[in-house]
Amino acid sequence: MAESRKSQYQYVHDQQGGGDSDRFRYSTAMANMNAHSDDNQLESSHSSGRGFGKESFMASGTGLMQSGIYSNRATEMKLTALAPEPGLPAERPRDYKGRYRRWPGVVLMIALVGAAAALITLGAVNKNDIATKNQARFELATTDKRKIKDGLNNTDDLTDDDGQIGNPKTYPSMGCELPNYLSKNGQIVARSKNGTEVPVAVKGVNWFGMETGLKIPFGLWENSYNGTSAYEISSFLARNKFNSVRLPVCIKSILANEGPDKSLINMNTNRAMNISTYISTIKSLVKALAYRHVTVMISLHTLDTKKSGGAWYSAELGVTEEQFLKAVDMLTSELCTSEYWNILGLDLKNEPHECSWGGAKPDWQVGATLIGNRMLKGCKNWMAFVEGINIAHTFTLRGKETNYFDWWGSGLQDAGKNPVDLTIADKVVYAPHYYNTGVNPAPYLYGGGTAGPKKELMNYVELPDEDLKANVEATLEDMFGYLSKQKKYAVVLGEFAGLYGKDLHPKLTTKRTTDFTIDAMIDYEMAGGYMWSLNPESAY
Repeated sequence: MAESRKSQYQYVHDQQGGGDSDRFRYSTAMANMNAHSDDNQLESSHSSGRGFGKESFMASGTGLMQSGIYSNRATEMKLTALAPEPGLPAERPRDYKGRYRRWPGVVLMIALVGAAAALITLGAVNKNDIATKNQARFELATTDKRKIKDGLNNTDDLTDDDGQIGNPKTYPSMGCELPNYLSKNGQIVARSKNGTEVPVAVKGVNWFGMETGLKIPFGLWENSYNGTSAYEISSFLARNKFNSVRLPVCIKSILANEGPDKSLINMNTNRAMNISTYISTIKSLVKALAYRHVTVMISLHTLDTKKSGGAWYSAELGVTEEQFLKAVDMLTSELCTSEYWNILGLDLKNEPHECSWGGAKPDWQVGATLIGNRMLKGCKNWMAFVEGINIAHTFTLRGKETNYFDWWGSGLQDAGKNPVDLTIADKVVYAPHYYNTGVNPAPYLYGGGTAGPKKELMNYVELPDEDLKANVEATLEDMFGYLSKQKKYAVVLGEFAGLYGKDLHPKLTTKRTTDFTIDAMIDYEMAGGYMWSLNPESAY
């Protein structure tokens, strides 16, 4: 240490047992301490924080120990700073702080860094919360915009792990078993493995499109102008208490098992749909409907995508009986599991209008029995929905002999005496059709008129409510209504209704015909029906 920095120290030696203390004064003449003779070493000792410990004194060899200043007796040592020699500058505390001076700064820096990190983290959390809330608002607004406007709301929309609402990537498992669906006592029941039976009343709609060359139900092309999604269709049906969908399919499309036209579906809003194959498309639709507890009846609707076929085989359309049965096998092998618990069964052939019933080939009683048993071989849990044929009849209508033609699919007059008898009991559901004047202006739905060149009814006379209702009930009774009264087989209208809201009749004959058909379904205690149709592309 430079001369200006040399200090004097007082050594206070309090001897044990003594009343007074012997005080010795000395200057820090470093020459007496061999180990600290150099001023720079002393300064280094101070700046390093070591000070003058016992070792420092002992290291002098001849220093204080030799001079008798430091004895080996038990002592109490105190070093106190004295005033500097005259002429020396005053000592400052910082001259003796050494490296300890750094610690308050380090602590302060750590505190500042920690506070900054906390503020950054808090800011990031707040920004994330704001972003999350904004995303949630966006998803809710998007979902509301996409909903089918029916004045009703869901309270249980499905939210996916990425925040999207009402557009799942997959549907959750419902945890349901595939029940044993039965047709008994005029009603449909679902029997569980423990024997419990639950009645199933069908309030259904037809959703067509898969039977066409496009191979997908219409309406899934959601865009800013129209279209929707499978999720929204299912939600709409559930909100409005519909519990079943009749899904028309094509035999050739099942056999080829190729995916649908991709331009007919918006995959961004139908993320859960797997359209890689025809059957995977059916599976996806069934799952979407199952999420809303909507059942499905698959209609073996057409042989070809352009022509229905009036029987279950056709040389003209290139479909053999064996090919038809193979298509049935493909459906049962792929769909008869608990994953697709909501499939009620198959409509064995839509509108077999070229067939007889118990007569000449093709005999639909034989065909329905063959197809129904083949279905049960692959899936004993399903039911066989059997339509009627289409022929001319004569009967007495309100005291007058009247001729009429069956609606395609409604001719079940002979099913009572020649029923479809399958290998498993309680599996036949009769599924006739009954339409209104929007499909065909049947003469018995009017009080008169003349046929035009295009089979239109000209100069027609509309019936009063009482007469129109009586004619609907009488023809329905003759075609298939009597089967409901037997309380053996369930009867479900596979198709009914038609044009409703845009009826241009002055007395709304088309609308009234549908209303009276529904009244008859209730009066006959039928098991339900499927309105034609959910999507508006139908000509009727």
